[in-house]
Amino acid sequence: MTRHLLLIVLMLTAGTRLVGQTVTGRILNEFDEPVPFANVYVKQLATGTISDDEGSYTVNFRLDGEYDLVFSSLGYEARTISLRVGTDTLVYDVRLLTSGVELQEITVSASGRDPAYGIVREASRRRDEHRRAVATYRTEIYLKAVEEIDAAAPKPEPSAAVEPEGRPDPFAEPAGAAERALLDGLNMVEMKVRLNYAYPRHYKEERLAYSTYGDSRGLFLPVFSETDFDFYRNLVALPGIAAAPIISPLSGTAVLTYTFELESSDLEDGQLVYRIRVTPRKVGNSTVSGYLFINAESYTINRLEFDLPEGGLRFSDRFTINQRYRPLPDGDWVLAEQVFTYATEQGKKKTYRGSTTLSYSGYEPDYVFPDRFFGNEVAVTTAAAYARDSSYWNHGRTVALTADEQRMVHLRDSIHAVTSSEAYRDSMEALYNRVTLLELALDGVEFRDYRKKRSLYIGPVTDLVDFSPVGGWRLGPYVSRYRRYPNGQEFNVSGSVDIGLANLDVQGKLATWYRYDPFHLGDVSLWAGREFEAFNPNDAYLNQLKASNYYLKDKIEIGQQRELVNGLYIRTNLSLRDRRPITGYATGSLIDDIVVDEEPTVDFERYQALISDLALRWTPAQRYMREPNRKVVLGSKWPTFSLLYRRGWHGALSSDIRFDYVQLAAEQNLGFGALGNSSYRVQVGTFLNTDDLRFVDIRRFRDSDPVLYSDPLTTFQSLDAALATSDLFFELHHIHHFNGALVNNIPLVKKTGVRTVAGGGLLYLRENNFRYQEVFAGLERVFKIGARRRLRVGVYGVLADDSVGAPSMDYKVSFDLIDIWKKDWRF
Repeated sequence: MTRHLLLIVLMLTAGTRLVGQTVTGRILNEFDEPVPFANVYVKQLATGTISDDEGSYTVNFRLDGEYDLVFSSLGYEARTISLRVGTDTLVYDVRLLTSGVELQEITVSASGRDPAYGIVREASRRRDEHRRAVATYRTEIYLKAVEEIDAAAPKPEPSAAVEPEGRPDPFAEPAGAAERALLDGLNMVEMKVRLNYAYPRHYKEERLAYSTYGDSRGLFLPVFSETDFDFYRNLVALPGIAAAPIISPLSGTAVLTYTFELESSDLEDGQLVYRIRVTPRKVGNSTVSGYLFINAESYTINRLEFDLPEGGLRFSDRFTINQRYRPLPDGDWVLAEQVFTYATEQGKKKTYRGSTTLSYSGYEPDYVFPDRFFGNEVAVTTAAAYARDSSYWNHGRTVALTADEQRMVHLRDSIHAVTSSEAYRDSMEALYNRVTLLELALDGVEFRDYRKKRSLYIGPVTDLVDFSPVGGWRLGPYVSRYRRYPNGQEFNVSGSVDIGLANLDVQGKLATWYRYDPFHLGDVSLWAGREFEAFNPNDAYLNQLKASNYYLKDKIEIGQQRELVNGLYIRTNLSLRDRRPITGYATGSLIDDIVVDEEPTVDFERYQALISDLALRWTPAQRYMREPNRKVVLGSKWPTFSLLYRRGWHGALSSDIRFDYVQLAAEQNLGFGALGNSSYRVQVGTFLNTDDLRFVDIRRFRDSDPVLYSDPLTTFQSLDAALATSDLFFELHHIHHFNGALVNNIPLVKKTGVRTVAGGGLLYLRENNFRYQEVFAGLERVFKIGARRRLRVGVYGVLADDSVGAPSMDYKVSFDLIDIWKKDWRF
């Protein structure tokens, strides 16, 4: 019994010595003023704390003993104190002396008791200083983007034994099913980039190597001129990732958007680092959540771990940003690594998990670039970059591949060696060119020649049948031929001929197109044929189904277009048209009972029209990426201006018309940060002369569709009739997507995922002094219909008024599929 009591006493005594002991006090300067947010570091524990805005501090210890406490703050001399910590609370006030080194005055205040607010505010105050610290640099980046697809394992399939030339089929081995699953479930892109930078936001990428393994559509590949994920900026743009930019936790107004909590102060590689939790005050589409790590000495970013809000993502269900910085020899901190992780689910069947890692190396700070090095060309990829083989990557990777990634690369390289052989291509070409009845009936037949990179396509039997609003059914084939040249040039020729069952009239057309300059989009084209054409080809859908909207034309047209200098495009066309009415044709069809056409067909004398178009389109400061045989246009912060001059020639080639028409237009997309983005289009036009202006050539404005909401940048929503003029007109369209800015403050509405949109339009016709104006507002919601497909459904209310009628109120709906290549909506 005595031994047990002694053991209990010893345990209680030991427990007493483990109870946290406390050292507390205030940190003052030589003027008896508190030193707010000073660092208190315990050497033996490699951890510490920070004083509050009154200079008060508290440090807890688990064990008694002697400890060295280091007190420091920017602008003061550090002081080390040795203290004996016992069982009683120790009160110790520390006085710091102003440093003899002349430093910029620092004033830190906090809106709350948590020291994190003062730390974040000081880091925010120095944002521009940090960005200017390395005003220019050159660095190399290794990028690895990987997508893993988790899906139910497919059932094993029988595999062929041998490929051409005796090569074993990669899928014919016992492990073939596993290899197939690996290839089907893993996609990857590797890239080596030399990144050049100059303050404040000049980037130029030189893509030195580029390899794709599998399908790259689901991978995130950043373009630095579009977004650099620089959280020293107030806003961080996320094009292609989210609809709205992110408000940085280091922005000047971050305290209004986020709450901050200092979770710890830790010594990392001799550097005291603050770990701060970042939490949105209200979760919206322009906030992040996670952790921000700040270096105590310089108030620079050490690293960060942020999650983006799900509601604002365009393709992903989850997206996370991780950044890690490192110091250069002179003490300036620069990016060392960025890792983006993202995922999306396709029902319960598949999950797509992606990660993009950027590893930075070989920094050359204060690099001296030649004059005019930075410009509108923001990225360059040479042909050599696409030809890098495995030996290059084995020495060029700074991030190791996983075992599965290594196997996948090996498999794809092996498959490429097989499939690129002439014997394999010959066998596949013979198989592809084999004609089957099913293909002939449903898909059409295509004959390919891989050596000459050309193909011949014959439409399927189902394409032999076509429908025309004039007379109904027509029968005839369609054929096309295409060829791509090694230098990127392209040639296409297509033709069709058909006969109308109601009038037994023969029509047809031949179109040819040649792209002679892929980089400058230089094209020449020829079109010849006979067809029914609408007086207003852009009219409302129902009007397009009325025979009274059509006439018959024979036309031959030649045209060309090309980029003259960056952003300036010219297009010219010359066409000779023989126009005649369709009064002698049977126009009835099966849709007459559905679409009532109360207008008679337009009757006029047959005549010839020689018409030329000269069009210029200019986007100042157009940014672009240079590829080996093409140019990828990224856009501009400036509007796009366009000029159209159209002339109807009299006398030449028996032409009977004479008119001159000119039109000016400007359009632009504008971002307003967290408040959303706007688009507008404004245009004005007039006829300079109407000496012989025919009904076909007058300027027309589209009738609005019932129920369906049309493109608000080119059409009106409640115009109740198609309009036309031969005089001056002015037209304006505008739409603004709030991207959640309005509904984020309404919790119940925010959960529905709807977003608000508003806009309007204006039309003025000097003829009859006619004016029309409309405003609209609506709700839109995005639905996921696949891993990478998104459908946006909108419901809108439209209030319209004009100079001849009473105000009206209409309701419209829209359906829009996102462009997975542009990663944007139609409007």
